[in-house]
Amino acid sequence: MNIFLKKIGILVISVLILGNLLSYLSLWALRQGNFYKPSFLVNGVTETDFDYIVLGASTGLTTLDTQVIDSLTHKNGINLSVDDTPISSQYLMLKHFLAEGKSTKICVLAPSITAFDDQTNRINANDYRFLPFIDRSYVSDYFQSYSGTDARLLSNSRYLPIMGVSYYNAEVFYPSILSVFQPKRRNRFDAKGNYTYPFKNSNADLIENRNTIRVEFQNTDLKKIKSLCDKEGIVLLCYISPFKTAKVNTSNSIYNIINHSDKLLRANYFYDDIHVTSIGRQLISEIFAEDIRPYFN
Repeated sequence: MNIFLKKIGILVISVLILGNLLSYLSLWALRQGNFYKPSFLVNGVTETDFDYIVLGASTGLTTLDTQVIDSLTHKNGINLSVDDTPISSQYLMLKHFLAEGKSTKICVLAPSITAFDDQTNRINANDYRFLPFIDRSYVSDYFQSYSGTDARLLSNSRYLPIMGVSYYNAEVFYPSILSVFQPKRRNRFDAKGNYTYPFKNSNADLIENRNTIRVEFQNTDLKKIKSLCDKEGIVLLCYISPFKTAKVNTSNSIYNIINHSDKLLRANYFYDDIHVTSIGRQLISEIFAEDIRPYFN
């Protein structure tokens, strides 16, 4: 019986050692590539000084085309938005950006509209994309600041990488293999960090009877971003993206705001209620290029 238990113990320890070694190598491979935005910022972005950056969720990712904006303003920007992320994740991306020794004059924050007032305190499902940088204090501190299974697994991955890699295996392990053989491959964004939804339909009808949504800018992580921007001498600009079925009213606040919620007037500019198509992106990026000009001065 003792011999059997000893063999089982040796097997378990061997599996743990091998699993942690593979997990470490997996995170290392992702850290060397461009597949996810945090790694792309480190390996795929050679510039250090920007006129503006875009942080946000899928709305920021697909609405503001930095290539169009740059061509019209003659400025240099990059889109660091990550789909399906709250403002807390965007705060982490800003810290990641600054930790890389990069700078910007303007930070455009373009989350989902409801995120500006969201008070939910939980880790995001896509925060695993920062897992390759778990050894950095601002990343590990971020994971440790949350409770719940996901947060504990990510936080403990600093010492046992198998915990996070095995939990997010499809999102971490397989992309890490791609990163070994195709280190420059990116996960649905171009060399300037942008992505677009395709043209969906030819319905060019005017949009009528939009509902009204009020935004108060009460999110606590938004206040953290504002504080960090103030500390770094960065102008924070809150961007409200186009909305097919609603327009947004904003209260007086301490934030600079560009509100494009009702700027697009026709249905064929939208892929769904909150995402624009490629032609909608072109038009709204041109409008945004004009509206951001005063902030460069």
